[in-house]
Amino acid sequence: MKKLLVLAALGGALAAAAPAQAGSFSLSISNGQGGGIVFANGKATHYNNQTSGWHRTAAYQRPGNQNNHGVRKGFTYIPGTVKAIEQRNGSKVTDIVFRDGVYHVQGFGPKGRFNTAKADPYTGKLYNVRAARPTDRTPRNVKGIRNILTGLRAHGFSKFDRVDLKGQVYQVRGLNKNGKAKLITVNSRNGHIQNVTNAKRYNLAQKAAPQRRAFKQFTGGLKKGKYSNFKNATYVASNNDWSDHYRVQARHNKRPVDLRVCAYTGKVLGYRYL
Repeated sequence: MKKLLVLAALGGALAAAAPAQAGSFSLSISNGQGGGIVFANGKATHYNNQTSGWHRTAAYQRPGNQNNHGVRKGFTYIPGTVKAIEQRNGSKVTDIVFRDGVYHVQGFGPKGRFNTAKADPYTGKLYNVRAARPTDRTPRNVKGIRNILTGLRAHGFSKFDRVDLKGQVYQVRGLNKNGKAKLITVNSRNGHIQNVTNAKRYNLAQKAAPQRRAFKQFTGGLKKGKYSNFKNATYVASNNDWSDHYRVQARHNKRPVDLRVCAYTGKVLGYRYL
């Protein structure tokens, strides 16, 4: 009877997690109010007030479904993101690349005056903005990114994940008619295609949702961020506050800290010093 009362009090959604590695199993139950319980490795761990005391990092990912390109529903591709940025602050975007779940942007303008920033791929809002220096100037006689990409779409290219302005040319990465990733060199003044080669990398190329990895595969990267002494790493399935992640205790420069580490990329999504 007591067990039934405990589960009733939790009153949340049941989220069953795929095993992080062979022979393991984890299960999380949320109470819908930022708390709940996680069952993993034979242990039950309670958590409360998920947002209380937690700091979200730039790598924070909102929960949501993923489509067959490894990005969640509502994702905005480069043309729409550039339009949102330019209309919002009057700036001109010259470089944009999708990497680690966000757009990395560079541009100039009389109102926004930003030089580099990150942009949310769902809203187009800028953050981590670094202002342009007074000596920075907007490139002259250069076609805008949206015009360049419109021309490339007419030639069968689509789903661009990178546009870089390099002197008199744009280097654009996207898919051709056959779904192959290509690096396209385009004249920045007239939009003419100068060269097309195979792309060595393409960040939207996944044909399925990203695969969750075991926490131990992330420890090397975390140590580079001055984290150490990892304990009690527990997988937590996506809920109303966080996407799939590992909850782990660690030390940051000898200071005790609670971490939430993305289960796909190993990036720190949030932290709370103890």
